[in-house]
Amino acid sequence: MFEGDAVFVDIETNGGSGPRGRVIEVAAIKVAGGEIIDSFTSLVNPGSDIPYWITKLTGIHTSDITDAPYFEAIAAQLYEFMKDSIFVAHNVLFDYSFLKREFAAVGFDFKPKLFCTVKMSRALWQEHRGHSLEKIITRHNIPFTARHRAYDDAKAMYDFVKLTIAEKGQEAFLANIAMQLKTKSLPPHVDEAVILDLPESPGVYIFEDDAGAPLYVGKSVNIRTRVRSHFTNATTIAKELKMTLASHNVSYITTETEVEALLLESAKVKELQPVFNRQLRRATRQSIFLRDFDENGYETIRIENTNLAEYQNLENVYGVYTTKAQAKVRLEAAAKTFQLCPKLLGLEKGNGACFRYQLGLCKGACIGKESPELYNRRVELALERSKIESWPFQSEVAVRISETRSIIVDQWIVKSVVEHAFDEPITTAVEGGFDIDTYKIIRNYIRKNPGAVSLLH
Repeated sequence: MFEGDAVFVDIETNGGSGPRGRVIEVAAIKVAGGEIIDSFTSLVNPGSDIPYWITKLTGIHTSDITDAPYFEAIAAQLYEFMKDSIFVAHNVLFDYSFLKREFAAVGFDFKPKLFCTVKMSRALWQEHRGHSLEKIITRHNIPFTARHRAYDDAKAMYDFVKLTIAEKGQEAFLANIAMQLKTKSLPPHVDEAVILDLPESPGVYIFEDDAGAPLYVGKSVNIRTRVRSHFTNATTIAKELKMTLASHNVSYITTETEVEALLLESAKVKELQPVFNRQLRRATRQSIFLRDFDENGYETIRIENTNLAEYQNLENVYGVYTTKAQAKVRLEAAAKTFQLCPKLLGLEKGNGACFRYQLGLCKGACIGKESPELYNRRVELALERSKIESWPFQSEVAVRISETRSIIVDQWIVKSVVEHAFDEPITTAVEGGFDIDTYKIIRNYIRKNPGAVSLLH
């Protein structure tokens, strides 16, 4: 079956992800020469109750694990049982990532060779659709006693491998082992040919699910290397694991330069709204800091919910945030750090001195104790990094982003793209208004490449 020993492994978990994800049952069946020679199985106490939906799925109740050992109590025995063996599992990255994290927490560096029975099924049973363990068991009439219990699922995998060798041949099976060991970090549903087809150049890549829906949009100066890094990180980062296991394809769009990739990534995330992109998924409306002055000349800040794409007076925008709660937290932090007045920041109402002044945390701008000049200087210092920079040019500009392409920008808004690779330049208009992510990209690019900017009027 395998050259050397193998362990067929299955785990059940408490359904959590990241540090909250814990093993509640583990089973390992050791195989040598194609035959079962030993097994290990144990419930594991995760240190918390079992969620109802996990109990419904597995039949494991909180009462079942109350007296079960913690993972640290079985770690040494389980490690010895599995070391120097090929680690076999269905969706192997899932089981391996949980056990790797559990072992690491008690000081074991667990790095076995991996073999995935999902990948084997997809490669050697291409005539079938669907390669979940449930479908495989039903399709091949594999006997089992209790689905979603670790030992029975591990035994079903062993039976499936034996059946595959019998029907598809040892040579095909060994070839699949060799392929998997060479591409061990690839997810179960993505073919190696898809990854090899990815370019080693700048651009945007899109992870897609089995229906072609976008899961994640990213950018890189080397698309293939960056995509592979996602898969490598899947064994240690919960988000990467979820995305990897859900991915069935990776599409891409190449660009000439990194700044084009940055702009395209921002636009594609907003267009496609992929579930794993949170940072760039901007709502139509944002919570912004708007600067004004009161009758005594003190700067005031108020939080307003608006669509920046339709907003004209950007000079008074001193911060852009996804939610009002996020904006308020940032404003409260600025007030505390720079001793700003919460009344002037719109964080407190009422007459007279603010509460912070009574505590010695405000210098008294609210009651005229501090001059507007000194107070306003601290406001500017507190919010200088978050405020929208004034457009530094008297007109729209052309920004050269590659040898053959420029973008026309006015007030931080991309108006059009100009192609220079032809006898006559070709200009393509770009629709849309101000976008905070595009603003940051263009501002940083202009700062680093001032010679790329040409005034047009």
